[in-house]
Amino acid sequence: MSLTVDERLLRGMARDAAVYALTRPTAIIMWVALTAALALSILNQSAAGGSPGLSGLLPVASIALMVYAVVMTIVGARRAVRSATPPGTVVWVRLGETALHIGAGTRTSDIDYRTFQSMRAGRDAVLLKLRGASAITAIPRSLLTDADIAQLRARIG
Repeated sequence: MSLTVDERLLRGMARDAAVYALTRPTAIIMWVALTAALALSILNQSAAGGSPGLSGLLPVASIALMVYAVVMTIVGARRAVRSATPPGTVVWVRLGETALHIGAGTRTSDIDYRTFQSMRAGRDAVLLKLRGASAITAIPRSLLTDADIAQLRARIG
């Protein structure tokens, strides 16, 4: 089965990739640290009697860092998905015995299942994390049936 990538699919795949990136264990640690910094800066303001000064900027800086992290993650995900599969690209996928066969436009890849560390199925994308790297491969979810996803999950381990 194949499909032609459109803007709606790109937005959905980018959203799934951004959610994945923002909920990885290292990102969770970042969120906990930023939330702790925000809480401490607010407590510090309360203890200091709310006097203005440089410490008054700490809550704003914490929130700004949180917003910046979300925005940059979304921008990065959109850029990555769009460069891999620009609008109008015909994409296909086939599950082989030992490898995943993917095609996008004139490019084709045969990727051994052992190359992947894990997978996550989102609403619009199936995200495959490469072993030993922070990179992911995004496949349109509509190209895979629920049985294909179960089979892919079993082969990746």
